[in-house]
Amino acid sequence: MQGISVFLLVIFVLFVVQAVGGYFQVKDYRRAVKRVHQLGNVGIGQKKGRFLSGNIVMIACDADGIITGGEIMEGLSFLTKFKPITKILDQEMVGTSIYEHLDKFRVMDKKKRKYYKGYIRALEALDMRLQGTTL
Repeated sequence: MQGISVFLLVIFVLFVVQAVGGYFQVKDYRRAVKRVHQLGNVGIGQKKGRFLSGNIVMIACDADGIITGGEIMEGLSFLTKFKPITKILDQEMVGTSIYEHLDKFRVMDKKKRKYYKGYIRALEALDMRLQGTTL
């Protein structure tokens, strides 16, 4: 009986830790959106990870589709934070066109595109925003 109580207590503590961590992660997400939004139009993409790490990518661009900055959060734990993105595909990101990157992603094989899914979705969201369509 006491073993079950200890087990339930551990489960409850883990649940509380996860909830508190989630709260701080949402706070960090909101701050990151504000920072990136100051750089221009924002596109946000996500790659979910089941057993491996996932990511959330935020990319900003001007009205001409030129990237002005971005941030990424990737990892397994609720302790991860957003960090600036400087490169996409080993190329400097700031000052390049979203369409240039989308063209490169479209010719990749399916497995590699899956790895960059968060980036692709953020760039596609920016493309739709610039074209005047909504998600």
